[in-house]
Order: sequence, then structure tokens, then C-alpha cells
Amino acid sequence: MSYAKNIPLLYIYNVLIKRVSMPIIVLYFLFHNLSFTQIGIFAAVTSFITLATEIPGGMFADVKGKKYSLILSAVFGLLTMLLFFIGDGFVMFLLAAIAYGFSGTFITGTRAALLFDTLKKLKRTSEFKKYNGRLLFYSHFFNALILIPIPFIYSINEKLPFLIGIFFFVGAIIMSCLMKEPRPDAKQNYLQTFKNAVKESRNPNIMVFLLLIMVTASFILVASKFIQPMLQISGLEIIYFGIIYALMRMLTGSGGFFVHRFHKLGLWFGIILLAIGIFGLSMGAGVIIIIAILLIKFAEGYNRIYLDDKINQSIKSSRTTILSISNFLRSLFYGILIFIFGMVADVTGVQPMFIYVLIAFLVFIIPLLIVMKQKRL
Repeated sequence: MSYAKNIPLLYIYNVLIKRVSMPIIVLYFLFHNLSFTQIGIFAAVTSFITLATEIPGGMFADVKGKKYSLILSAVFGLLTMLLFFIGDGFVMFLLAAIAYGFSGTFITGTRAALLFDTLKKLKRTSEFKKYNGRLLFYSHFFNALILIPIPFIYSINEKLPFLIGIFFFVGAIIMSCLMKEPRPDAKQNYLQTFKNAVKESRNPNIMVFLLLIMVTASFILVASKFIQPMLQISGLEIIYFGIIYALMRMLTGSGGFFVHRFHKLGLWFGIILLAIGIFGLSMGAGVIIIIAILLIKFAEGYNRIYLDDKINQSIKSSRTTILSISNFLRSLFYGILIFIFGMVADVTGVQPMFIYVLIAFLVFIIPLLIVMKQKRL
């Protein structure tokens, strides 16, 4: 089988592994009489497992194969849906949260790495931005369409969204099994892979990209965490939140889709859009807040695909491990930021908090952009 088949298979896989139960998962927990403390435990356990196994998961993909890593991610995703489907209490849902954490372990950085290595085998790495942008666009666009009817399906039977999720993950397993592993030219063991990843991460150019990804992604996640209260401040009725969330996903995908067409605008374009969006959240009202949210989501897709291309073009070996290091740094930095800005929001209120978010973002991002310009990256 040609390596080219990996590309459409990866598109389909990326659509199928999205958790379709997301819009109703908290309602499902409450339906089973769980407390918010217990719900918080699920999120904490999932985050801890993913963070603790982030880098080992990347090493597994580099040593044993990215295809097998994607298969394992889908298997753990399937187990998650099965446990939610048959479960009716804290213990089963906790096991589901653990399985979901391991699902994240094996997918972090793996899709982009498999796509880049596939294009490398085809001698078409210059097209990575285009195909990676499409990967993001298709997954977000179709996921947005799928998520719209999920609350209605949940109202018919609370178990149905998880049954749909089971079929989706079975499909993802099939898609990943059909892929062809783009093997590296030289085999490495775990120790060699880790040493190479650490050595390459110290490369000044890669270090700049790691920090840029960490800062841009973390501040976008901070802004995203407060979207629901900001929509309430805008005066939008809650019945329209689903439409906004669908638009957000489509715009994130669109931002990634158009990177290869607007790449001459550089990273500055995405950074300016993000800064304008954060400023709009801090000062806006009504429809301005909604526009600001949509700007941030477009910038999210644009910055992600632009920086994914930059770092992948710079990596020589241990690709997935380095991308896992990138995700680890982002998760760690985001955890610190959300803790700080959560306390700020308690003191100032949600909307005034965003002016401090903007100031902090500019303090972190401007020096990195200056270094990037000096190095002509």
C-alpha cells in the first residue's frame, strides 16, 4: 500500500476520535447523582495521567511506531466510551477517566508526526502546512456538525451519545490499522530516542518554536476556559451557545486550513488577531464579545498549523517525542496560568481579568517574536 493512503485515513481517523459526548458529559454525571467535587476528580485524574505519560507516549510512538500508537489511543478511547455506556456511578466513571487519560497519552503529537513522516517518504514535506491544515479543518468542521444534534439525542436516551462514540472509536481503530507505518531510516531504542529528543530540543531554533507554541497555545486555552461566562456577559441566550460552539470549531479549522494560502503574512498575523481578540473580551459588550471569541478561535487554528510546520521542518529525529515535550510544556504552563488568572477573576471579575491576560501575553510573546525575527525563522 502506498504511503499516500495515510493522508485520507488520517483525516477520517481524526474525525472519528473526537469525543461526541462532550456537550452532555457534565449533565450525564449529574444525572447519576455525582457531585461537582467528584466531577473535578475525573478531570484531575485524566489531566494527571496525560501529563505524566506525555513524553513516554511520544517515545513509544518513535520506537514502536506511530501507527500502533494511534491504534492504542483509539482502543483506550473505545474503552472510555464502553465504561461510560455501561457505568452508573463514581467507580466506573473514574475508570473511564483513567482510560481517557491514556488515550491522550498515545495521540499527543502522533498525528502530526505521522503526517509529516508520510510526506517525507513521499518527498512532499513542503506541503505539510496544507495537509495539516486540512486535517484540522475536516476534524473541526465535521465534529461541529456532529455535536449539534448530540443534546437532542441525549434527551431521547442518556446512553445514546456513548453508543455513537463506541461506533466512532471502532471506526478509528479500523482506519489506524489500515495505515502504513512510515519507518525511520535508523531504528532507535527508548534511551537513544530520549537522548536525541533532549539534544534536539536544545537547538536554539527548536527552543524558540517550543516556547512560541507553549505561550500561544496556553493563552488561547486560558481565554477558552472563560468563554461561557463571557457569552453570558454578552447577553446571548444559553439556547444559542451550541451554535457559537459549532462556529468556534469551524473557525479554528478554517484558521488552519488557510495557513498555506496566507503563510507570507507570517506568525505576526495570528498573534495580532489573538491580541485583538483578548482585548475585545476585556473591553467589549454584546456582539463585540462574540466577534472577539471567534477571532481567538480563528487565530488558534492559524497559529497552531503555522508553528506545527515550523517545528516539524526543524526536527531531524525523535519527532513525536519532541512534539510530546512541546505538549508537556504547554500543559504545565497553562496549569500555572489558569491558576493565577482564576484567582485574578475572583478579585476583579471575569471581564476585567482579560486586560491582565493581554498584558501578560504581550510580555511573554513580544521577546519571542523579536528573537524569531532576528534569527529569520
